[in-house]
Amino acid sequence: MQLPEIFANPVNIRSFAQGSPIFNAGDESGEMFVVQSGEVEISINGKVVETVGPEGFFGEISLIEDSARAADAIARTDCKLVPVNRHHFLYMVDEMPQFALHVMKGMADRLRKADKRAAG
Repeated sequence: MQLPEIFANPVNIRSFAQGSPIFNAGDESGEMFVVQSGEVEISINGKVVETVGPEGFFGEISLIEDSARAADAIARTDCKLVPVNRHHFLYMVDEMPQFALHVMKGMADRLRKADKRAAG
């Protein structure tokens, strides 16, 4: 997902070494992340449910629901992430409808994949 330059400012980019936790299930939230480079594994109860690569995003559900994290996010490789806090998220939803559609499409894709896993 291409973010406006204001959000991808190099000062805001966070680097994580391979194997480093980004967040854990139950953590308080306050931001989602867009992967600038590298890969992040998302797992629930120790089972990897998704690998997010460049321009992918994760952590948005906790911003939408204002809830604690439901999964663990671990750097699968060295990675650089762009954090998007609640204020910026709401701004982008309000000012850039394509951003909101992009997030909804991503959530729908994840739900579809979860349904397939549950079906066996």
